[in-house]
Amino acid sequence: MAAPTTSESRALAKLAWEAAWERLGNALQPPPGYPAATAEQISECFHVAQARLDEMRAAFGVPDDR
Repeated sequence: MAAPTTSESRALAKLAWEAAWERLGNALQPPPGYPAATAEQISECFHVAQARLDEMRAAFGVPDDR
C-alpha cells in the first residue's frame, strides 16, 4: 500500500481532529439522555483533542511555537 499523499494526510488529520473535537464537546456538554462524563473521561478527551490538533498542525506544516 502506498503512503498517503499530503492532501490525504491533511484530510485524515482534519477528520481525526473533528472527531476528537466532537467527542470533547459531548463530554463537556452531553447530549440529552447521555450520562455526564467523569473528570477522567473529560481529561482524556482533552489529551486526545490536543494530540489530534498537533497532528493536524504537523500535516499542514505549521510550526509549534510553544
